[in-house]
Amino acid sequence: MAAFTNQETTDMRLHADKPLPLVKKIFSTSDSVGQFSKRKMPFSSLVKSMGVCLAVGAATGVNAQTATQFSLTPYIWLPTINANLNYPVSSLPNGGSGGPAGLAPDGSLNSEIGPNDYLSKLNFALMLNGEVRRGPWSATFDYIGIKATGLGSRVNSFKPFDRPDIPVSNSLNTSTTSTIKTTLWTLTAGYELIANDRMRLDGFAGARFGNLDTTIDWSLSGQITLPNSDRVIARQGTASNSRSFSDGIVGVRGRYRFSEQWSMPYYLDVGAGTSQLTWQAMLGASYTFGWGDVIVAYRHLSMSNDKNTAVTDFELSGPMIGATFRF
Repeated sequence: MAAFTNQETTDMRLHADKPLPLVKKIFSTSDSVGQFSKRKMPFSSLVKSMGVCLAVGAATGVNAQTATQFSLTPYIWLPTINANLNYPVSSLPNGGSGGPAGLAPDGSLNSEIGPNDYLSKLNFALMLNGEVRRGPWSATFDYIGIKATGLGSRVNSFKPFDRPDIPVSNSLNTSTTSTIKTTLWTLTAGYELIANDRMRLDGFAGARFGNLDTTIDWSLSGQITLPNSDRVIARQGTASNSRSFSDGIVGVRGRYRFSEQWSMPYYLDVGAGTSQLTWQAMLGASYTFGWGDVIVAYRHLSMSNDKNTAVTDFELSGPMIGATFRF
């Protein structure tokens, strides 16, 4: 204990005898005659050093909190395509009839695209999702581009204007096919509402827009004739239609983490605009690697419109798989 005390006293004396090179201060000492002497040392070096340290520390903290993060997810979505499409007959040659112009009724054909072997009919497909995050803010884009020809479809009904639908039985449909080309963009801006070790939840708002071009080549085993009329729809024909749409959407997205590697991503939006109602939902499982994530999920997209529009219903629903790369 004595040795420790002596060493401590010696250290204190040595430090007191040597002025610190950076920390210069004002201090007072009293001598034996009770007089006071003052020695002044400027703070400039200390202030400058502290200022630099604080600036670096603050900048480091801000950068850590607001560092921009990017992610890109190419994916494959294999949805069942269900669409009810209207084709105005009056735009067809000879009004869509098998006889002279003017004999066809003024109305529209309604067809449905089925899911049968559409994978073999794909001419083009590109699906890509991207996200940028800065602090609690985020922005995303999602792009879907699809073109498929020769899709199995059927004529459901004929709709004369201002008259009840005339159903077309399955027995009348022989080899009706459709071609579909769609470009779909979803853009959102979001804010982090919940963030902890287990869960992240973002609220967002944005827009979904694009276009849908469809063509039907119908082939029926008989003509469609209006009741009490000689006006008919030809047994065979081709019709095309195009529709652009833009809808505002709101929703939530995020993930729930089960462990270091496993998590459950989720997404839900709803909106309206050109469409009477549009909504999309996704739920999946994700596994984290050093370079990013692999995700497997089920996804559904729906757009509904008035029965007199070109596209009354358009739905994509099915499994998807993708890989997220972060940088």
